[in-house]
Amino acid sequence: MSRNPYENVEGAPQLRRSVFVFMDILGYENLTRVAELDGAQQEFLQRLHSTLSKQRKNLEGKHEGLADLTKLTTKDRYALKAFTDNIVIAWPIIDDAEIELGSAFSKVAWFQFNMALEGFFIRGAISIGEAYVDDIVVFGDALTQAHIGESRLARDPRIILTESAVTAVKQHLNYYSSSKFAPQVSELLQDSDGQWFVNYLDSVLIAEDEHGPFYEEFLKHKAAVETRLAEHRGNPLIFSKYAWVAGYHNYFCDLHPRHFSDEHKIDTELFRATPKLIVDE
Repeated sequence: MSRNPYENVEGAPQLRRSVFVFMDILGYENLTRVAELDGAQQEFLQRLHSTLSKQRKNLEGKHEGLADLTKLTTKDRYALKAFTDNIVIAWPIIDDAEIELGSAFSKVAWFQFNMALEGFFIRGAISIGEAYVDDIVVFGDALTQAHIGESRLARDPRIILTESAVTAVKQHLNYYSSSKFAPQVSELLQDSDGQWFVNYLDSVLIAEDEHGPFYEEFLKHKAAVETRLAEHRGNPLIFSKYAWVAGYHNYFCDLHPRHFSDEHKIDTELFRATPKLIVDE
């Protein structure tokens, strides 16, 4: 029997209402073109392949030394399809989608954070709708929603929630005596343009109570952003996207002043949007 949750008992494809994620690597074509011009295609391939292989295993929940928990059920909880820089994950919804959205938020946040540490910044969208996913076909209005969200609304290296996902989260917030205690409050943020997006930097706090923040990884994120800002200083279209990440990085520091100080922030002079004189006074 197939373990694909989108195939029925006869093995036929079955549309199911799902939480659906569509992601890609920001500026993938530019990254490959630079590698070609620098004569570094082999090195770039090795780094890309190694990073994607490792992080795909994280998305799939395959970790060395852990028991294969999938054997406990006849079907997987979700389906994943990846091709080069495009990754699709879909969770069939069992009840009201809170569990599936929670799983999506945690998985894509960890994936996005760890990809960024290697210099690969992720853009994407999360939707709720009818979907089908296997190795041959990805289909359904959930795909349409997520693809439109990624291509038209995400804009920067952020994974946004489409209207269908935002509506569901707002419903889930009502389950708590006070919405400020809801896990979604730390998992998501709202941007200045109104878009809700996955707060992937919250990944550095997943062991906060036991070990404190992952400072080494957080500083590596800072360095990765600074590298991209320096590389694209003369390309406003691309530079603005990494300036967004820098602003988000610093906002996250301000959001958690108990853990982070100026040493963890990116110098605003590297990405500030205000003009200045062409000569020093």
